[in-house]
Amino acid sequence: MSEKLSILKKYFGYDSFREGQEPVIDSILSGRDVLAVMPTGAGKSVCYQIPAVMTRGITLVVSPLISLMRDQVSNLCQHGIPAAFLNSSLTPRQYSLAMERASRGAYKIIYVAPERLMTDSFLAFARLADISLIAVDEAHCVSQWGHDFRPSYTDISRFTACLAKRPTLAAFTATATEQVKSDIRSLLKLNNPFEVTTGFDRPNLYFGVVRASDRVEYIRRYLDRYPDRSGIIYAMTRNTVERIYESLNIAGYQVSMYHAGLSDEVRAANQEAFIRGTRPVMIATNAFGMGIDKPDVGFIIHYNLPLSMEAYYQEAGRAGRDGCDAECLLLYSPGDIRTAKLLIENSDEAESASPDEVAAAKRLRLKKLNHMIGYCETTSCLRAYILNYFGEQPATATCGKCSSCDGDFELCDITDAVNHIYVALDETGERFGISFIADYLHGDDDERMRRIGCTENNSFASLSGLPKSRIREIIAWLIDNRLILRSEGQYPVLQLTTLYDKVISEHKRLYAKFRCSDKPRQPLPRKIQREPVEGADTELYKALREYRRTAADRRGVPAFCVFTDATLRQLISARPQNHSELLSVSGIGEATVQKYGDDLIRIIREHRG
Repeated sequence: MSEKLSILKKYFGYDSFREGQEPVIDSILSGRDVLAVMPTGAGKSVCYQIPAVMTRGITLVVSPLISLMRDQVSNLCQHGIPAAFLNSSLTPRQYSLAMERASRGAYKIIYVAPERLMTDSFLAFARLADISLIAVDEAHCVSQWGHDFRPSYTDISRFTACLAKRPTLAAFTATATEQVKSDIRSLLKLNNPFEVTTGFDRPNLYFGVVRASDRVEYIRRYLDRYPDRSGIIYAMTRNTVERIYESLNIAGYQVSMYHAGLSDEVRAANQEAFIRGTRPVMIATNAFGMGIDKPDVGFIIHYNLPLSMEAYYQEAGRAGRDGCDAECLLLYSPGDIRTAKLLIENSDEAESASPDEVAAAKRLRLKKLNHMIGYCETTSCLRAYILNYFGEQPATATCGKCSSCDGDFELCDITDAVNHIYVALDETGERFGISFIADYLHGDDDERMRRIGCTENNSFASLSGLPKSRIREIIAWLIDNRLILRSEGQYPVLQLTTLYDKVISEHKRLYAKFRCSDKPRQPLPRKIQREPVEGADTELYKALREYRRTAADRRGVPAFCVFTDATLRQLISARPQNHSELLSVSGIGEATVQKYGDDLIRIIREHRG
């Protein structure tokens, strides 16, 4: 067994590397810079933690949020790897003590907030320390083209230049367009980096778009069905977060909330309750979640329309990091579009930005929003839509694990309706967007229509017999299939293409699948298979979960730091009878066996079934 694999098994309990991990580790060990785009849950941290154990010197991990640092350090220390974090959560005495120990070489891995890098005290330490690797987590934060730009990340290259010897740099992110990757290379000053993109697909995630007229009621029904499930509900504003929280909390659900308007103490306490599982559901703005090291999140629900596919996939990707099935649901209504556009229009840009730069930034955000709207309105496979957006070719046209692929659909002949849509676009001069054209074809004879003077057109109300939602679905299908074009910008309009003329000239009928109109619009969420235990295994499952909770409380760490749900299920399946057999279970290494091995074997023997 190679040294890398030996360390992987000893400290982390795994017998083999995941896709992309080994070449990244090899590049770091050879001293070559790295740019790795790997989806959440793909094991990015192992890529720098193993080199940290194998090499002399210190590995610095630049991380944006306190929560990740604390959880990762707890996990590393649990596995016998000396680590520490340096951020604003430490008292001056704690910080001074940590720096003193770091100066003595007590730690192999030090997590540091980017804001700390250029402080006098940290620079003084770093100039004397033997730093062999700087790992930059959430590296997209360095790019203004990214969805979560953080100015402090631009200090990383300045910090590196201050060191006596340049260490290897490794940049990691879960989502990055070509523009963002270009920024990461240049702004971090990566030197001929080895680059790897392991693919954006998360096969264990189910993606769904839900049109729920009462969103809070939908969430209540969801939580009733999965009372033990841990999850995050994302909302756009603080007020919305508080409104959802009040409604669910009063009804007796074990929920917590997180947004920037809460005090540091309240946010920290609420986050701790979520991580430890005492309040398993978090309602939050997008200020919550980056760097959260909680693998057993079973669902992500977006209460509002996200502003970009990058932001959505980053947040949705926080589900199912333990490899178990999880759901990512987006509650959507066409009315969300106006709210999202207002947020973009009223967003603050950098004070130093010129008017042209501000206008360009807003155009880019609106372009990203249009892709997000397309995701919500497509009738095609949602997984394929996501992969295509990130430049990856899906393996199949349908995945079977999204609301477009597994719903109850009917195949409809839409040829006549499409002809009416084309006439409408022609008669209105290709000057309007989806909402207006749907209202127009439906025959909404309101002041707006009369003011524009289009109620006398032949195509006005020509699809009055169809629900307006079906008209929108047909238009979305036409956009998906490039039979009409939706322009970019703040007010995108629908435009005709020559492709439709080609289809008509071939006398083809057009068919599309739509959700059956006689089915309820708010079906109960599909079942997630996260706890496949039954019969005699049930009691062992309960006993192991209770032992894990007690052990975690005793050591002051989250339950998943003892062992994950995936490992728990393997323990039930394998029922190891000695330390050697325990080590064959994925996720159990030597440190886990030393701490918990005898207890685990005793519990398993007590539940022979």
